[in-house]
Amino acid sequence: MNKKVFTLILLALATYSVPLFAQTATKEPHSDTYVYLILSALLFTLAVLFASLMIFEAGERKVKTAKVKEYASAPVIEDHEYDGIQELDNPAPAWFQFLFYITIVFAIIYMVNYHLIGKQNSSLDEYVQEVTIAQQQKDELIRTGALINENNVKVLTDAADIEKGKEVFAVNCVQCHNADGGGGVGPNLTDKYWIHGGGIKNIFTTIKYGVPAKGMITWQNQLSPKQINQVASYILTLDGKTPAVPKAPEGNIWVDSTANNKDSVTIKQDTLKK
Repeated sequence: MNKKVFTLILLALATYSVPLFAQTATKEPHSDTYVYLILSALLFTLAVLFASLMIFEAGERKVKTAKVKEYASAPVIEDHEYDGIQELDNPAPAWFQFLFYITIVFAIIYMVNYHLIGKQNSSLDEYVQEVTIAQQQKDELIRTGALINENNVKVLTDAADIEKGKEVFAVNCVQCHNADGGGGVGPNLTDKYWIHGGGIKNIFTTIKYGVPAKGMITWQNQLSPKQINQVASYILTLDGKTPAVPKAPEGNIWVDSTANNKDSVTIKQDTLKK
């Protein structure tokens, strides 16, 4: 590209970019109209410059072609030299240079459209939108209980959750533990003895993964994490109740080391934790 033409392009960009940025910063009335007018003038100027450049290069190419024909036996060498290195005059094809000019125009339009006018979402806007959507999806997963696991499960105390847990227990658990939790094939759930540890986390884990060695199936494929949490919370409400036919205690007395009560001090028996 001719140095003079390149300089003109830079001057044109500098001349029109100053009012564009100033207009964006001040946010005067009818700023969009003003920006579009400036953009149109800029594109018109660039079009004129590019057309002039193409005409100029076409004239130069004719001269160089004539030189090549005149000196067909020898390559055309530029008249400058750098550190003993001379440059062979072998310009890029016109179509390739035209594509290069198109990329310049596209870059200018993109810059104005995304960063000055603001009609399209910038990268920051898209990031904020994606984060917002992700947070909404996370909140929905938390609300539905899909993110509940044995490490973060909490005891549910809401009456509706306890009732749901009772319903799940009645459908899936009474066959082995009886309707009142007194035990049958499975252990008694109303006393303080637990084979695999008591407390919400241990009960949740036992229900989720089951105990295949003793015939208890894995429930994580049939119940959602929310349902397992509900039924585990319901089972905790059976503590201390008197079943019709209680099964003999199995396992060890469970003492929650994190609980602040007198039982954790007076009961000295070993406990089995999951």
